[in-house]
Amino acid sequence: MATKAAPKMSLKLLINKKDNKVVFAEAEYYFIDFLFNLLTLPIGTIVSLLPKENCLRNLHESINKLEEAYLLPNQSNDSHVKDNLVTYMVANDLSVTPMSMTSTMALFKKYNISEVGVLEEKVVAIGLEEALLLLHCALHSKEALTKVFL
Repeated sequence: MATKAAPKMSLKLLINKKDNKVVFAEAEYYFIDFLFNLLTLPIGTIVSLLPKENCLRNLHESINKLEEAYLLPNQSNDSHVKDNLVTYMVANDLSVTPMSMTSTMALFKKYNISEVGVLEEKVVAIGLEEALLLLHCALHSKEALTKVFL
């Protein structure tokens, strides 16, 4: 009997070819739910004990900063954001914001990107292996998306 493969999610990465770093990932609600669910692991209870400069802390702060209009109220299940309400932008440090021209331009400014010619798109699949690596990098790096996908 063949085993069923775990489903995969996909992300569209925007990569700065000059620096070989992920600027951000364009993500649908199911990937944001996955990221926010990382915080429901026992690790989420110790976020305040981690160093200030880590992706898990940024992810935790993103939940607090998102307007209630984007979140499902008091959910006890695995879903945290409303289905298909918006597309989200996940920065290299795992901070999450609704995708907009303003948030995109702010990241370009943060990473000193003045020419779009240095940027390229890449679609990546996220399965169990990538999800576990993303969790590991969220705990040990300030650039989780770059560490996992480049």
